[in-house]
Amino acid sequence: MRLLSALAAGSRQLARRVLIRAALALACALSGTIGLGFATYALFEALRPQYGVVNASIALGTIYLVFAGILYLCYRRAGSSPVANAFLGQSRGLEGNAEALKAAARASEAPQAVALAMSAELVKQMTPLQLTLLAVISGFVAGRRL
Repeated sequence: MRLLSALAAGSRQLARRVLIRAALALACALSGTIGLGFATYALFEALRPQYGVVNASIALGTIYLVFAGILYLCYRRAGSSPVANAFLGQSRGLEGNAEALKAAARASEAPQAVALAMSAELVKQMTPLQLTLLAVISGFVAGRRL
């Protein structure tokens, strides 16, 4: 009987968490939509005196169509090939390289070889999003140094 009460308490907590997340997601979507509406109206009012009602409407429509096209291309790219399967294939290829790097690090005991072997191990554990963010941060730091 204790098992059933523990399961019921766990499912209540899970249901509460899901309900709270759904309510917060709805609130975020609603406030984002309202904000987008106000931003659109403000941009329309800024463009209307210079270009007229028709041209301002065409400009706003073009902006939204370009944005929708970019989102559609991102959607197609994300849905075309599963990222996890592609990353697993790449990590399997990295395993052989990581073993070779470890062996080289043990043989030479050079700090650079040890750091390279450690980074290969770290890369195998990271998700593609984390790798992308790491590349962005590295590029930003390198750009700031130049």
